[in-house]
Amino acid sequence: YVMAHLDRVNVSFAGLTMTDDLGFTAEVFGFGSGIFFFGYLLFEVPSNLILERVGARRLITTIMVIWGTVSAAMALVTTPLEFYIMRFILGVAESGLYPGVILYLTFWFRRQERATAIALFAQALAIAGLIGSPLSGWILEVSDGMADMAGWQWLFIFEGLPTVLLALVVFIVMTDRPEQAKWLRPEERDWLVEQMAREPLESGSHDHFLQKLLHPKVIMLSLFYALFLGAFAGLMLWVPKTLQQNIPGISNEMIGWAVGLPYVPFSLAMLFWGRLSDRVHNRKRLVSLAALIGGIGFVMLPFTRTLWSFELSLVVLMVGMGAGFSSYWGLATITLGPKLAAVGIAVVNSAGALGSYASVAGLGLLVGALGDYTIGYLLLGAAVLLSALVVQLVPESHSSASVPITAG
Repeated sequence: YVMAHLDRVNVSFAGLTMTDDLGFTAEVFGFGSGIFFFGYLLFEVPSNLILERVGARRLITTIMVIWGTVSAAMALVTTPLEFYIMRFILGVAESGLYPGVILYLTFWFRRQERATAIALFAQALAIAGLIGSPLSGWILEVSDGMADMAGWQWLFIFEGLPTVLLALVVFIVMTDRPEQAKWLRPEERDWLVEQMAREPLESGSHDHFLQKLLHPKVIMLSLFYALFLGAFAGLMLWVPKTLQQNIPGISNEMIGWAVGLPYVPFSLAMLFWGRLSDRVHNRKRLVSLAALIGGIGFVMLPFTRTLWSFELSLVVLMVGMGAGFSSYWGLATITLGPKLAAVGIAVVNSAGALGSYASVAGLGLLVGALGDYTIGYLLLGAAVLLSALVVQLVPESHSSASVPITAG
């Protein structure tokens, strides 16, 4: 997931010089960056259904090889059409990873442990931001002109090819289900299989696909995620350029550090809120509080004109978003239950992808028309604040049955 996030958002750093080199307008850059999420949207549900059939190890290994190769090949882009095509394919390839892993974790962790497990997994997002942002800025600075290639080209190559090598490691070490875990002692494996078999199974597990798709739980969780993740994606793809405009003369390397350091409080908030979410009854209240904090940070951000005020706003924003992500997914997996998990998780993520596409491309249009980021960030902040209300409308899960479930 570290590599997936790097390969997804390194275009935001490449864009610091790539847009000038290739003559891309803000509209072209926004549409090309955002079309990743359109490919993600179209193939997310099929990817999750495939994972249930072929297993996480085979699916994740395959898509890692594809997205790593495509990410490195971004160095060859010269026209807007090529940019659009490569970003779309990258989105298709990455579409199965995050929802697949969220589903995968439901095979290994009980309900009361799930938010913490998801928060620990999602630390990869924080690691990618903390390490990847300064690394991307540094690569842009030191590799520019090497072998007659631009720094942004080396950025794609250096951050894309390691994913292909990592795919081999994943294929060797990953285990699909607890009953297949040879690295566990027999008594540990038997205990885990028994515990997972006791997980509640909601009634009506034979609903048709369309019924699951239109279930009120799926709809409201999806609406929240479209608003919340959409705003976060808009930030991630545009924040380096925002810094470049708001703080004239700032170096690419300093932009990398300025974007990367707020991932430390993001990580801490994610861990703390995830653990708290596993201990309290009202998860929705925690998600709403986190969204309110994140929304305030979004509203503060466009009015900053110094590096320190920008960092303060970004820290407030990242604390809220990190807390929101971990507590939300604990809420979502429990609310959906086993019968809705495979379809529901993928649909929720698809809604997030749709919101992400709209925010990234829409911000490009606004910047192109207005030459400024203020209105765009205020709209993103409004979306996050609205999500705090939407999550309160998610139907409660009343499942209390302890019925054995079968793997698969």
